[in-house]
Parts: sequence; structure tokens; C-alpha cells
Amino acid sequence: MRPNVVLIGSMYAAEAEKLLEQHADVRRVDDSDREAVIAALADAHGLVARYPVRIDREVLAAAPRLLAVLSSGRGVDNIDIEAATEAGVVVANNPGLGGKPVSEHFFGLLLMATRGLAAVHRHGNRAAWDGRLTTHRVELTGKTLGIVGLGNVGGWTARRAHGGFLMRVLAYDPYVTAEKMAEAGATKVERLEDLLAASDFVTAHPELNDETEHMFNDDAFQQMKQGAYFVNTSRGRVVDTPALVRALRSGHLAGAALDVYEDEPLGDDSPLLELDNLVLSAHIADFTVETKRALALNAAHQLIAALDGKQPPSALNPDVWGRVAERRRELLS
Repeated sequence: MRPNVVLIGSMYAAEAEKLLEQHADVRRVDDSDREAVIAALADAHGLVARYPVRIDREVLAAAPRLLAVLSSGRGVDNIDIEAATEAGVVVANNPGLGGKPVSEHFFGLLLMATRGLAAVHRHGNRAAWDGRLTTHRVELTGKTLGIVGLGNVGGWTARRAHGGFLMRVLAYDPYVTAEKMAEAGATKVERLEDLLAASDFVTAHPELNDETEHMFNDDAFQQMKQGAYFVNTSRGRVVDTPALVRALRSGHLAGAALDVYEDEPLGDDSPLLELDNLVLSAHIADFTVETKRALALNAAHQLIAALDGKQPPSALNPDVWGRVAERRRELLS
């Protein structure tokens, strides 16, 4: 029996969709229409889900034949893995592909924030020229960068900061050893407040979970140096948005840059759009041509593997695979 696959929105590369079409009947659903998503899943065996569309208990309950859910990227905070496991569905993601592009994007955002590079677009050419001698600008070389979360992205960021900008790099991550941090050119800091107080620039790269949600709040921003800069390319809910707005409006932070937001896409009435000392991009840190292709193909290959009866290499709930394999034999024989 030929399996059915649902794509919520398009994949990041047409090549990956064509590959899936060779192995399954593929249906594409608008990622803004939750009812259409639920209706499409009635006969689905595989699903490719794109953040921020939530794959929760309601969605999973509407998909009695579902065997595998693939994240289009690395993050899976939009997928209820516990509910998927209970339903006998394997969940997999695409780890290890975002470190290079996201770390590059971080430095782009940081340079825009610290050099006032958005001024021409925001205020016009004449105003930018008039203010070019009075605008506050700082250099990166020799400064202290604090990295919160030293996983794949944080590690790439540390190596590039240390080797490229000769920065002193501090890192806070309770789950990474000092030896591992040293390999990336970073010094382990045991307490978040100590890293915040010592850093000229702070960048957020943690996983989003109950421990890290709104970890950057009023207290955290006040613990940062007067005149420091903050960048977030991880997940929007790591930051308490009103707290960041207060820190920027008060001048306690000299500037900030965001690629991700608590609510996406960013609304036209967001107070973030009113801040001259804030640089914004549209959740594109890892959306390079190279990475989009790699993410899409990796997701397609893993989903094809699952539908063929092979455990996906990046399964996040591998203990459920025995049940998935048994259900597959019943549904696709």
C-alpha cells in the first residue's frame, strides 16, 4: 500500500518534495488553516510539520493512521512528543544543520546593532548622514561575549567569536562541561547572573523548555551591564518581550537584535517596531540556500525511512519505535 504524507506548508526545497512524491501520495495544506490540517490528517501516515504550527493532542487524535512526524527544522517545541509517544507515533528532527548559518546571522545582527547599520533604512539617507558622527558605535574585537546555551549553534558562535574577533567568550550551560566549552574557545560560568554582569554582548542559544521560557526577564536584563547588547536567534519565548522593551527604552541596554518572537509573525502593532535601538529579522537565521536544502532533504529521507520500516536516525522518542513498526505492518501491508 502506498503511504499518504501531509506537508503543512511547503518544504524548504522542491527537490525534497519531489523525493517524497516518489515514495508516497503527498498532500499540501495551508499552515494557517488549522481545520484543514486536522481534516487532511484523517488518512495520513506521515507528516512534515513546520514551526510554529502546533502538533498537539487534538491534531494527533485526528490522525489515527499517523506513524511519523518530522520537524522541518531542529526545534520541536511545537510538537507534543509525549502525546505522540502515547499515540504510537515517532517524532524526528534535523539536528546539527543550523550551527553555521545561525552563528553567521548572529554576527550580522550584532554588527548591525553595534554599528547602527539600519539607520539609513529606518530614518532615511539624509538623517543617517547627519547623525553619522554622533551615533553610538562600538567594536567587537577584544570585548566579552556571553553565550547562554553552548550546543551546536552556541559552539559555532564561540569558535567564531574567539578566533575571528579575538573576543573573550563566556558560556553558561549547566549541561555542557568546562572541557567541552574550552574546546570551543569558551570559559564555563556556573551562574547565569555572573555571565550577564561580565558580558558586553549576550546571545541566547538555549533549548526552549519550562526551565528557559522567559529566562530573559526584567531581572536578567537588569543584571546585564549598562550599555550592553542582547541578541536572540533561538526561540521567541526565551525572552519576556515587555521586559526587553523596558530595558531598551530606559537605555539600560544600548541595543538588541531579534530573529525570533513570542508571537510569529510579528504583529504590525508590536512595540518592538517602535524602538530605534533594536534590529529585527524575520526568523531567517538558518534560511540560507544551503541549509534549507539540507533540512528539507534530511526530513524527507527520515520520513521515507520511517514509512519503509526503518527507525529515523534522529528520532526523539526512539522507545516508541517498536509500536510504530507494528502499527506500520498493520496499516501499510
